[in-house]
Amino acid sequence: MPAPLPSLSFLLLTAAAVHGQELQQSTSPSSLAADTKEAPAGMVFIPGGTYRRGSDHKFNETQAEYPEEKPVHEVTVDGFWIDATEVTNRQFLKFATATGYKTQAERGWDSKDFPNAPPEQLKGGSLIFKPTPRKVELFQPGAEWQWWQFVRGANWRHPEGPSSSIESRMDHPVVCVTHEDAVAYCEWAGKRLPTEAEWERAARGGLDDKLFSWGDEPKPGNKWQANVYQGEFPNRNTAEDGFPGTAPVKSFPPNAYGLYDMAGNVWEHCSDLYRPDYYKTFVKLPEPKANPKGPEQPVSQPMVQQYLQTKNYPAEAPFHRLAWLWVTKGGSHLCHHTYCLRYRPAARHYSESLSPTNHTGFRCVRSE
Repeated sequence: MPAPLPSLSFLLLTAAAVHGQELQQSTSPSSLAADTKEAPAGMVFIPGGTYRRGSDHKFNETQAEYPEEKPVHEVTVDGFWIDATEVTNRQFLKFATATGYKTQAERGWDSKDFPNAPPEQLKGGSLIFKPTPRKVELFQPGAEWQWWQFVRGANWRHPEGPSSSIESRMDHPVVCVTHEDAVAYCEWAGKRLPTEAEWERAARGGLDDKLFSWGDEPKPGNKWQANVYQGEFPNRNTAEDGFPGTAPVKSFPPNAYGLYDMAGNVWEHCSDLYRPDYYKTFVKLPEPKANPKGPEQPVSQPMVQQYLQTKNYPAEAPFHRLAWLWVTKGGSHLCHHTYCLRYRPAARHYSESLSPTNHTGFRCVRSE
């Protein structure tokens, strides 16, 4: 199984006596009722219905398995509106200008939450992908730190570090935003984040049991259908699809629902908490199972790592909300078929708000 995203928990949570706090599930921002007669600007209506969520696909020996996607099961969701594209830098700039909002990566972390952490470790920044100079072992413990670096001053305005800029990338998806940052934007826009069930329903474009959002062929007609990693990960990106990093939204064909970049480009935040065993517990729930909103109890990355090794979670005291794991979907421009074949509708991964990254963004939805 692919190594996890690197976590800044080792910098903060292991160095700090984190203030205990009650674990309270965040309330979803209230959504506006969609006018089904007139589409909200930039949004597409996804009809309600039942579909088969997850995947039991058998990958070959050169590819990782993804047990968190199993078992396949039926899910019903109501109709909803969803943004046709990921939220762009242009759109996020409008929000930040109107509200003065500062993202987690811009603000940094509070010494009240992490009283024993050195001040330097509380300064803002993001995890930035850096290619390795040569081929590396991908699956050894901690391997991800060979290509991820925490960069002070990296944020949505400066996605590769203080000297970088979004000036020429206004139509690229915004990145280096946490789950909380995405929720703040959605509330301002009168929208909300999609549930995982809604996101996958939209990404499939009506195609149940298909590997990709366009079918089963990874490269139909010898043309890339998504912005993903070509070459040898993580040291040689040939950028055969035309983009060594993020791409402007709408650079690749839409799915059957008219949605762009539901595969690749950037990971997209969902409203659900993440647990790798969620589907196994979900299928045991009594009916009805319509409009699921994910598990009720959060887990941290260390808890997930223990679960993956032992199939049991540790008995852990309450931990900081910034270490909760939230579902992300869709894969990114860093997904490679040998390491992270997650640019598939069924694929599941997570984000941690302690660790904003330059390959994660979001899109919004509105209820019908």
